[in-house]
Amino acid sequence: MLASDSQCSPICPFRAFTCYKEAIIYRRRGGRVEAFCSWTGDACIGFKCQFAGCSRHALLPDGTCRLKVEALAPAASEDDASIEEEAKVLEKQIESKIRDKIKKFGSRARDLW
Repeated sequence: MLASDSQCSPICPFRAFTCYKEAIIYRRRGGRVEAFCSWTGDACIGFKCQFAGCSRHALLPDGTCRLKVEALAPAASEDDASIEEEAKVLEKQIESKIRDKIKKFGSRARDLW
């Protein structure tokens, strides 16, 4: 995944980009949509602007869009870790904790185990 793929842009596919100055104007230029800032009179700089925000609260401090990251990340399937494997791992953890507790009894521990 490229860093530019997950960067927040004023042309948000989730329609969540917000200008807190309410100065953003969307224009068509040469068949493309362009975000124009009426406050500066130039093209919108996106997440780098101090007035940029996200209506879904997905804009991270480094300019990454959490919604894009989640959309690009492969979904983890539930079949990767089966219930039996998880049970074995938990059983080993519990068994080691029980051994530690029994060791505190000393010589009587052999009678219990």
